[in-house]
Amino acid sequence: MALSFSVLAPRRGACRVHNNRFFPLANAFATQASAVDNSPDSRYLNLRNAPKGFDAASAVVYPGFLTDEEGKSLIKEASKRLKRRRFENGHWDSVITGYREVELSTPDEDFSRGQHHENHATTPLFARVIDETRRHLASKHFGIDGGGTAATPANVQWLPCHAIDLSANGELSAHVDSVKFSGEIVAGISLLSDSIMRLRPSSSEWDSEQGTRLGGAKGKQGFDDSNGYVDLYLPRLSLYVLSGMSRYSYTHELLPSCSTFEFSEMNDSESQNNSKCEEDGTSANKNVHVKRERRLSIIFRDAYCNSNS
Repeated sequence: MALSFSVLAPRRGACRVHNNRFFPLANAFATQASAVDNSPDSRYLNLRNAPKGFDAASAVVYPGFLTDEEGKSLIKEASKRLKRRRFENGHWDSVITGYREVELSTPDEDFSRGQHHENHATTPLFARVIDETRRHLASKHFGIDGGGTAATPANVQWLPCHAIDLSANGELSAHVDSVKFSGEIVAGISLLSDSIMRLRPSSSEWDSEQGTRLGGAKGKQGFDDSNGYVDLYLPRLSLYVLSGMSRYSYTHELLPSCSTFEFSEMNDSESQNNSKCEEDGTSANKNVHVKRERRLSIIFRDAYCNSNS
């Protein structure tokens, strides 16, 4: 199962492959523009309470990364695959409750494993969105390899995406995704509703081998904030990316509905378009009160590579 958690020292280099045997159509999309070829917006990262030395480049948000049509294509495909699944009350490590999860493989990935969901005359839009998002992640977040070549979807070994459907009453508590099962980055597209993600420095209370929490939880949403924290605002259709310090050395969690995110600045249109709970008297151009309802996220991970193997 995808939700398995652990903390280990950062690994140098993700698995890279030098051919397209994993994804035959990868090159077809390598020359196309990504869904939205933009830059991350630093306003969506609240660093006011960040621990000293936090690397702001390790946690970024691309607001409006997808169009409505692209988002709907992912929702439609995920809903079709989730149709027969019930919401679960908990996971074995108590990290997530009120959720459903399913693999969101593309036709190329199904073909490589000898599986076929449907016969598509052309690549469906949801698969193009996944491929283009991988292209964006490869070019923006894997950088240049030792040979001076920029990363592409064809030379990063991707795990199949997972769709996680979190109910309005569901919770995602503090955790670090296990490096036993995935590599350099954890990224996600947010759909259906807005949310706030909180990053906290990870502690010795995490079992690096088993990927489980050993205790010491303080409060409903995980550990206390005495060591500082960083908040990410994740509106629907946005993409977030955790790498480096935020990937390995910080836990991440979703805050409860009606939590507040404070922008350094915000224009009037952004203030009007955000989902809010009842106003509490704070300035509308600096605080967003996010009502998180049902949330669908599409999770992107690269494969863990043991450099000693």
